[in-house]
Amino acid sequence: MIKKSAGYLFKIVVFALIYHLVARLSLKMAYLQPNTSPVWPPTGISLVFLFFYGISFWPGISLGVLLGSVLTGAPFPLALGMAVGNTLEALIAVYLLKDKLHFHESLDRLNDIVGFSAVAFICTAISAIIGTATLILTTQTPRSSFFDVWITWWIGDLLGALVVAPIIMVWLKPHSLVKIRKNILEWFGLIILIIFISWYVFSKQPPIDVVHQAMIYVIFPFLIWAALRFGQHGAATGIFLISAIAIWGTVNGYGPFVQDSINASLILLQTFLGVVALISLILGATTLERREAAVALQRRIEDLDMLNNASKSFLGNFDKLSIYQIICKIAVEKINANCSWIEIPVGDGHSKIPIAAYGISLDDISSRELNWAKKTESDISQASRSKDDKSSQPAKPYGVFPLIFGNAALGDLNLHFNDTALFTEEKQLLIQSYANLAAVAIQNAWLFDEVNRGNEQLHALSQRLMKAQEEERLHLSRELHDESGQILAALMVELGLLTKASKQNKKDLFHLQKIHDLSQDLQTNLHRLAANLRPASLDHLGLVKALEQYINDFSKQHSVIVDIEAVGLDQKRLPTEIETSIFRIVQESLTNVALHAEASHVDVLITYRNQHIVALIEDDGIGFITTSPAIEKQLGLFGMKERVEMLRGSFTLESAPGKGTMIKVEVPVGN
Repeated sequence: MIKKSAGYLFKIVVFALIYHLVARLSLKMAYLQPNTSPVWPPTGISLVFLFFYGISFWPGISLGVLLGSVLTGAPFPLALGMAVGNTLEALIAVYLLKDKLHFHESLDRLNDIVGFSAVAFICTAISAIIGTATLILTTQTPRSSFFDVWITWWIGDLLGALVVAPIIMVWLKPHSLVKIRKNILEWFGLIILIIFISWYVFSKQPPIDVVHQAMIYVIFPFLIWAALRFGQHGAATGIFLISAIAIWGTVNGYGPFVQDSINASLILLQTFLGVVALISLILGATTLERREAAVALQRRIEDLDMLNNASKSFLGNFDKLSIYQIICKIAVEKINANCSWIEIPVGDGHSKIPIAAYGISLDDISSRELNWAKKTESDISQASRSKDDKSSQPAKPYGVFPLIFGNAALGDLNLHFNDTALFTEEKQLLIQSYANLAAVAIQNAWLFDEVNRGNEQLHALSQRLMKAQEEERLHLSRELHDESGQILAALMVELGLLTKASKQNKKDLFHLQKIHDLSQDLQTNLHRLAANLRPASLDHLGLVKALEQYINDFSKQHSVIVDIEAVGLDQKRLPTEIETSIFRIVQESLTNVALHAEASHVDVLITYRNQHIVALIEDDGIGFITTSPAIEKQLGLFGMKERVEMLRGSFTLESAPGKGTMIKVEVPVGN
């Protein structure tokens, strides 16, 4: 405690001595009144010291003013009033800058320059009012000179704030000197040019010619150059150099601002320098904001590019475990995490287990308590702030980002970082956006699994239905052929006997013959129906013979020429399910031709090669638009596709109005 107090007192004493020495130097330019200088750098020094070290060091200002006043022989009441004014000036300015304006000491925002200028105008005016009033009340200074003394005092303090404070603040930030290091020759060249132009303008005694007076405006392009190329380092340094040379020249009677009195000359000069300082600092801040905006825009582009590439990695991949692994891998490689893993809920949802990881093994996650500072999404900003706490050494953090789709919690994305500085607000937004994208990918993979399971169930059900249908057709065909056919055959025999017995009765003979013909037609229709349900030739003679028989009957019935050609089969029998499917597809195709195509000719080609059976059915009908919604709803086409998919084959349909229709089916046969 004693050591800490001693350090505090030592800093106050050092601060007071620096303040006093600079004040003594400034008072050498006091011409209107010995205690009032038109140039007052201590204002800038006190602002910077209290801003960086804290307002608790305000006694250093009061001590410095009192020390200077006593040593210069000023009355104690005057010294006390000046101390109060200068101390209040710094205290109020630092309070407003820190607590109200959230001022950046790097002066990298336009708001910082505007706020700093406004605070400097107000606070230096307060100090000037208190100091001038104290001066008039405690000395023989006439009240009529209040405004002249006040304006001199105010401009001196204001220029000290606008010129001295910025250069100290920006040069105390060494990490922002990258631009100067990269362009060191340009920097020194610019400094030399600013010094040369300023010296040239303020090194000639009046009367000076118009050309020399006009040279003062040549200073502006170099200040603009300094601000645009080197930001506030260039602007503040240029202002300081120009101010130092201009004040030296004007005090010694050189330059375009020399008037009848030195005080008037300095007031005119300081007004010019104040305007130059504001313009340069504003331009420097605008330049820095533009650069920061460009950097931020580039970061946003990179972030969007990362998210876009991540989405491309997710597209087409519907395996959940693979998706989990890709999510973890991208988090490490693109978001710069040290390692990452995903935990999913199990059981009642209150417990979670790691399902995938990258940069760390699942065993390490499950087997021991990780010695990291776990941070949820809401805690991450606190983790980022903890790095500024010099008294603590926080553990390396990891963030937990929920993977949420709609209202469903799919799990957590865990990211471990080596540096808490990575937990910025921008990084949080990027990670959460990535987590949202990852949740969509996981949900899509889950939905894809559900759809696949549903399709497999539908295919299995469809296969069972088709198998049951074929079995029922076979049963009906046999019933019609065996039982009903035998009954009709017996009926025909009985009718034949009755006909022989009724030869004498012509009337009975006529009716019996008519019944006989009807029975024969019924027998033919039953035979055709049985063949359509399940031709016996398909089971006994094979696919080609069954198709030839069916096509022959079809051509006679519908007056359509159908040519069939079989290549590579040569009495080869195929598995029953393949022969049945090919037969049904050709049968359905020809039925569609008869119902819709208005075709006169159909070609059917059956080819077997390379362990594949190919069926091609092509007609010269009116065709149709294959993408028509009405076509997609046709059960016949749907049934053909289902049969082919069950056999793991391919189905192709090509048609156009007036161009006919082509159906191609290719099915692997296997060994």
